[in-house]
Amino acid sequence: MINKYLKQVVAVLLCTVLVACGGEDRNSLRVGAKPFAESMILAEMIAQMAENAGIPVERSIPFGLTPKIMEAVKQDVLDVYPEYNGTSLTFLGQAPTSDGEASTAAVQALFKPLGLELTSKFGFSNDYAMVMTKERAKDLGVRTIQDLTKVSSIKFAVDEDFLQRPADGLQQMNRRYGITGAQTTTYPVGTEGKDKIVSALLDGSADVGELFMTDGQIAEYDMVVLEDNLGFFPVYEVAPLVRSDALANLKGLREVLEKLAGKITPADMQAMNKAVDLDAQSASTVAASFLSSKGLLPEGAGSGGAAKIAVVADTGVARDITTARGLRAIRSGYAGSDLNLSNNASPLETLAAGEARVAIVGAESFYSLGDEGPVAKNIAEAFAVLGYKSAHLIGLANGGDSIGDMSKIATGPKGSGSAIVLEMLLKSIGKTDIEVVNSDDSARELLLAMSKGNHDGVFLMAPSKERGIATLMRNAFYKLIDLSEWAQGGHTARFSFIRPATIPANTYPSQSNPITTVSTQFVLASPAKTVQAAGEVGPGTAGIDSSAAIPVSASAVKAIREALGAMDVIDPAIPVHGSLVPEITVVDKSLPFSADISIINILMILFTVWVLYLVGLPSPRDFKMPDDL
Repeated sequence: MINKYLKQVVAVLLCTVLVACGGEDRNSLRVGAKPFAESMILAEMIAQMAENAGIPVERSIPFGLTPKIMEAVKQDVLDVYPEYNGTSLTFLGQAPTSDGEASTAAVQALFKPLGLELTSKFGFSNDYAMVMTKERAKDLGVRTIQDLTKVSSIKFAVDEDFLQRPADGLQQMNRRYGITGAQTTTYPVGTEGKDKIVSALLDGSADVGELFMTDGQIAEYDMVVLEDNLGFFPVYEVAPLVRSDALANLKGLREVLEKLAGKITPADMQAMNKAVDLDAQSASTVAASFLSSKGLLPEGAGSGGAAKIAVVADTGVARDITTARGLRAIRSGYAGSDLNLSNNASPLETLAAGEARVAIVGAESFYSLGDEGPVAKNIAEAFAVLGYKSAHLIGLANGGDSIGDMSKIATGPKGSGSAIVLEMLLKSIGKTDIEVVNSDDSARELLLAMSKGNHDGVFLMAPSKERGIATLMRNAFYKLIDLSEWAQGGHTARFSFIRPATIPANTYPSQSNPITTVSTQFVLASPAKTVQAAGEVGPGTAGIDSSAAIPVSASAVKAIREALGAMDVIDPAIPVHGSLVPEITVVDKSLPFSADISIINILMILFTVWVLYLVGLPSPRDFKMPDDL
């Protein structure tokens, strides 16, 4: 009987605990997001506004793609996430429409029986954008999506979600417009996928890419948005999709969501997306900054107080896809922090002085030029490879065909990667009589100055097929100059970090032949663990002593490299981060001496001898008594 009552008491207590736990969950707001910048920024706005109103928040940012996250809010796994009316119609099995109000009304009617509500819209529509580079669109004579039907073979670059959408995806668009024979490459949804789509457009491996109208990459890379002249794509106005019971049970939630209504313009959203996708700021920081600027949150509220990690880059490092990828990887190594990127002509010296934590530089920055050749600075260590930069010596089309035909060459500011490599090339091939003009001007300005006769050539270190150079090279006034003098002179032995390379034919407009050039590795660098004073480690080294420099930790290096994924091995001519140096364990194979063990071994040997002695004694049966006994 006692056991029976005891079991009942335990059951009641257990139920009480479970109810209490369940009640606590019901008092918090579960916020989710899709895995791309815009959705995460908007979700953070909802979360931060709710927290400021005293509502506890559980974040699932990001949570998953549309099929998964919509099902999660239906099944009471999430309470709210940002959703688009056009997407909702599509996934509810309805025909999409370009009428925003009609679309929202239809969605509301369909969601109501499911216990869901699409509240007031944020204020902008993020429609699909089929984009091309200006150059490719001009070459193919394309202005509208329908113009693609005139091109015999079109190469699309899209994300996985766009390929799988049931009513407004790629296959349906092609059928509506009558586009046939297209080739398609798909990429993951999110920032990394957008990087790859844009990269494919920039390097020519794709003709048309799928982005959103509020993506920062469209303005940053000056993309052309093709006109949807048949009105295929529906309107995609975004609003919080929230569970009705959450609105009823969480006091103040509806008011929180209403405060966000109509507050975001397309330009606002594009700027915020750029901050996350290209400038590597966190969604929480970007959301907090915007809300504060609109007076919706007090200054410093929300999640906008993230620490800033200073990153310094060579002046020749552009704000391109490669740089953005490197910045996002760096941020992953410093979780909860944001990045502040600056450019200067002495990035490693800035690093060694403790004014930055990470540098983005070429291999040449690890050296200076002495009387006898390159001198290692020994103030920084590389820990990840981003890619390669090639030397681009550009001359006038009607000018000389070699560097020896030039008397004056313009390049980047003194100390920059371009200036360092040019100085080393000229010294090694004995062309010290060529005047070098160091300048902060852009490549376009330098080429215009060359056209006016201010100099004979322009020397730039840049990734092969760099878009800015490609755009300039469309002008028939310019040509790439071969650097075979250096490649054939055996100078790699002294300048081992500068390696011969080839720019393939047709990499740039009007470049029908391959160009022999040189390249250097493009890396992420940390302050050296121990900064050596000049001369401390023998000839060929120089350094800066600074106690302010804080090396990147081994754990941060690991996280950054994992975020970057597969990469080349760091050039052996560059100092490497200590955490990447293989550990060698020396095994002592000699027998250790121990008095106790030695005594035991001796006793065991003696015992063995004694046993063998006993075994050798004659058997008692063979023993005979003497006759006289």
